Amino acid sequence: MSKIIVALDFNEFKDAKTIIDDTSDLLEYYKVGLESYISCGEKLINYLKEKEKKIFLDLKFHDIPNTVSAATIASLKYGVDMLNMHAQGGVEMMKNTVDSVSEYCYKNGLNKPILLAVTLLTSLDKNYMRDYGIDFNSTDEYVLHLAKKSKLAGLDGVVSSPKETTMIKSNIGADFITVTPGIRPAYEQLGDQKRVMTPKEAKLVGTDYMVIGRPITKAKDPKGAVIKILEELND
Repeated sequence: MSKIIVALDFNEFKDAKTIIDDTSDLLEYYKVGLESYISCGEKLINYLKEKEKKIFLDLKFHDIPNTVSAATIASLKYGVDMLNMHAQGGVEMMKNTVDSVSEYCYKNGLNKPILLAVTLLTSLDKNYMRDYGIDFNSTDEYVLHLAKKSKLAGLDGVVSSPKETTMIKSNIGADFITVTPGIRPAYEQLGDQKRVMTPKEAKLVGTDYMVIGRPITKAKDPKGAVIKILEELND
């Protein structure tokens, strides 16, 4: 069953706390991204742990293998449930991180978090690929290439557009996790997202986790927005 992850993209702890308090009886997962991590990360993560919520730490690591591995290990102190890095960082970077995290968790008796690779950001499309000289015929083809490299490196899944979920599942396997931003209810504007689906569409193609931010966090009634989305998913 597809799960909702609410993106807590705030620069003030109090704003994130308001969303958590308003929706926590309905949801299990919340995402802490760059903006909230830099401004109030540890405080926010600790509050989510107090509320017994699951945490997706969305920092999209991308650097040389040793740096990404070390940064990922350092982030394990927070006890988060999901972490990510950029697939474009290379197989060596990803595999080195997977091996280091697995060894560290085994030695310290920790549950290994879900490790994901970011494929192509949902704000990017074929125009970006053409501009940067990326030699693939389509965004789908490029995303699948990156997903296969992520699987080869031992990652648990990828972050990708919901439009690529069916392709990824059919080529790599149903158990390869897909986390999909770019989820917009039909009544919402697209904003800066280009490769998008509605929650119901994302569920039908088999998305495991759908990341939803502004349609919930910027709504006049965030809890009502969550209820509306859950009703759509359960129709």
